[in-house]
Amino acid sequence: MRLNVIALAALIGSDAVSAYAQPVIQVPERPQIVVAGYGEVKTMPDVATITYTARGEGPTSDDAVRSMTAAESRIDGALRSIDAAADPRTSEVKVAAVRSNDCKEREYGPVQLSTGACAIAGYVATQSATVLTRAVNDAGTMVGIISRAGGLDPSIDNFSLRDPRSAQQQAMAAALNDAASKAASIASVSHIQLGQILNISNSSQAQAQAIVVTGSRIEPNALPPPPPVTVKLTPEPITTTANVTVTYAIGQ
Repeated sequence: MRLNVIALAALIGSDAVSAYAQPVIQVPERPQIVVAGYGEVKTMPDVATITYTARGEGPTSDDAVRSMTAAESRIDGALRSIDAAADPRTSEVKVAAVRSNDCKEREYGPVQLSTGACAIAGYVATQSATVLTRAVNDAGTMVGIISRAGGLDPSIDNFSLRDPRSAQQQAMAAALNDAASKAASIASVSHIQLGQILNISNSSQAQAQAIVVTGSRIEPNALPPPPPVTVKLTPEPITTTANVTVTYAIGQ
């Protein structure tokens, strides 16, 4: 009886090994055509980004901050004289003590008292600001008027699109059309039938145009300010691109 059980177990084990040893049937991948498509659209920018710094000085920190806010108020009024919707936004405010050049401040080590050569002579307050304007063609003029109002280092950082979605959709449509044209050409010369789209992957990008227009500070005088100097400015169009990879089935 024991020999029969051992024989039966051996037979079952043999069948199990035989079942696991069956070859795996691989379904051949459906024939495909993979093409890359490119699309590009140019759109005139409708937003300019301007940055500048408002500065104030004074014997006390309060005086410096008060002077800085007065400068920012002048700049704000100057900007609104060109673009009523201009709304500067602050990114950073600093107040720094000013000491003599003879003061040898230590970056590391014991803290020094503000006496002798290291006595505080006054304070400087600065406020960094950014303004977005839709008056794109007047952006250069706005840089000049910021400088006249006391702003430091005004510049146009870049031009961009307020809503890039329409340009992105146009670039994507152009990229898909390019891919379809390439796939159709391949199918035609290969004498095969082009099937349905199996997969689409894409990437798109809008390239903001950068331009820098700087101005130096002009000390105010008692006379009424002259009209702002007009800067004729025509920015380059924004280029929005799209790249797609499209996989088509090959018909039977």
